[in-house]
Amino acid sequence: MDAFKSKMKEKIKKYSDRQYLEGYIKHEFLTKDGSADIFINIEEKFDLFDSWTIGAQTDLEKDVYDYIEEKTAMLGNEVPINLHIIGCDFTPHEQEIIRHTLREHYAIELYKVQQEYNQLKQKIISLVCVGIGSFALYTFLYLVSNFNYLTEVFGFLFSFALWEAMDCVIYAFSDVKEQREAITQNLLIDVDFSDASLKEKDI
Repeated sequence: MDAFKSKMKEKIKKYSDRQYLEGYIKHEFLTKDGSADIFINIEEKFDLFDSWTIGAQTDLEKDVYDYIEEKTAMLGNEVPINLHIIGCDFTPHEQEIIRHTLREHYAIELYKVQQEYNQLKQKIISLVCVGIGSFALYTFLYLVSNFNYLTEVFGFLFSFALWEAMDCVIYAFSDVKEQREAITQNLLIDVDFSDASLKEKDI
């Protein structure tokens, strides 16, 4: 039992090390020019598309986006991504539909997260303004009347507003910025269509 626990600690230490992840990324994804390769193997063309969508609303399978995001999540947002779709012979028209659909999906996602970003930024600005205004009124009332009910109210508003603003900046705002960068990275993915035999990676 002690030997097994010792092995567990050893593995936790090994695989929690940032150097291990960096080595894995370098071996599995990174190319000589600093970009990253992601491969999708498609057996049949219809595997790539959402069967519920048609015409101008044609979309890719949700699993395709999940797969891309799972792979890119471990890479830095500054790394350019090359998506290689292999296994099927897509026509030039089909290739353009896939590229357009992929860009459109992430463009919409970027729009949504940008709206969230703008709303959050406005919320932070409003909270800071409320905090500064409350502090000014608190100070004025304290100097004029020393202390009364209104001073206590404005003192509470000052503390609450600045606390909420800092909480938004430290947690929510930074998370949204990270999401925005990750989505933009996926929006800029370079899509390549190749024969499987030409794109196999050495294991």
